[in-house]
Amino acid sequence: MRALQLVLLLAACSPPETGRPPAREPPADTVGGFSITPPPATLAPGDEIQECWIFPLDVGGPSRVVGGAMLTVGPGMHHGNIVARKKTGEGMRRCPEEMKGAVGVEAFDVANGGAVLFGSSTQIAGEEWQSFPRGMGYRIKDEFEIVARMHYLNASRTTITVAPRYQWFTIAESSLREELAPFAWNLKSFEIPPLTRHTITVDCLLPGPMHLVTAMPHMHRMGVDFSAGFSGGPRNGETFLRSAGYDPDRGVVKQYDPPIDLSVADGAWFSCTWQNDLDKTLVEGIGDNEMCILFGYAYPPKTTFSALASPTSCLAAADPTR
Repeated sequence: MRALQLVLLLAACSPPETGRPPAREPPADTVGGFSITPPPATLAPGDEIQECWIFPLDVGGPSRVVGGAMLTVGPGMHHGNIVARKKTGEGMRRCPEEMKGAVGVEAFDVANGGAVLFGSSTQIAGEEWQSFPRGMGYRIKDEFEIVARMHYLNASRTTITVAPRYQWFTIAESSLREELAPFAWNLKSFEIPPLTRHTITVDCLLPGPMHLVTAMPHMHRMGVDFSAGFSGGPRNGETFLRSAGYDPDRGVVKQYDPPIDLSVADGAWFSCTWQNDLDKTLVEGIGDNEMCILFGYAYPPKTTFSALASPTSCLAAADPTR
């Protein structure tokens, strides 16, 4: 009896689930899929470039529900933002010049009926997987195309060739229990003082039920911690995500099964910590600068909230087209 009481006490004191890496295998009930391979890019030491390519969305199999995906890449890929959008032409081709390096245009693609297909951990090398819990996935549409906005950075001392390959797995329509939608919580207008360890935490009110299934922090090399948790309600202050924020060796994608039920709270908080080892102030941006974004998938789509935050405020909203 005393042993049972001890087990129950330890369970009650255990920290909340903080996520696990996704399974490194195709999802259950896979029935087809599609893939893209952006052309290789060669970078000299220190080079940082942005590439943008458009591909046909050629789906094999009967389903239009994506249950998982895989990225394979060597060193040099800072990150890639892959979305589906309404078709604008035929065949694989470069994006128009005005799209190359444009900031935030992925949101317009998604708002116009598209889908977020893949977001990768910063500077990841090797394989990175998405594999949602069984019965979960997001929808793609016919008459759409894929846009791959790639950001490459060669931090090594030798010339490298970056050649990513993406593969997506569709699951049987009959197996879908929860349809997912993407979200992004984005901290902007921040400054990181020189030669300091600096933390910014923001609270975001979420005006509806949201069940978080995956979470991927996006920080650059100065990032040392990304955390998130419940704001308000009976679990106020508890953490559901604790991450290094930047980990090229292992990646930072987390999956929750069961999902994190944010409806028990008023909202969520998220926090970024950086160790600035430079003698200059850092802001949001590329190069030496930093970012603080949490990307992921959640359900139901109509109350999956993205958020735009500053160090003193946060505005959350769902995509009105869902």
